[in-house]
Amino acid sequence: MKKNQLPEKAKELLENGSVLITGADIKDGIVERIQVYFADDGEAVMDIITKDDLVQNFPDEGVFVLCTAENGTTGEFRQLEMFEGAEDMYFRTDKTHEECDEFAAVPTVSFMETVESICALKLKKA
Repeated sequence: MKKNQLPEKAKELLENGSVLITGADIKDGIVERIQVYFADDGEAVMDIITKDDLVQNFPDEGVFVLCTAENGTTGEFRQLEMFEGAEDMYFRTDKTHEECDEFAAVPTVSFMETVESICALKLKKA
């Protein structure tokens, strides 16, 4: 879908109770921090959670990961699957069951936090 259609799709998913993922810090194949959006009182709310948080609170309505094309003109929300491996729970969007976490190559949480900080800057008027 075209990138200008993504916000409307995000709205639809959030209104249905789904959680959206826009960032993930993965180290040695295991996700450590995840940037999520969810609906709360009619607004999209962002939070940063751990893998355990997502495992324990995985919504029945689904979790979707924002995936955009390298050229930035198209994208989609890929459904995140949670499955049990030999020693841990794992998350993947590629429909495989490799025992490591995969989040459709979203940016790191640290990158997204920097973007949020830039958006919140108050600048001196010229």
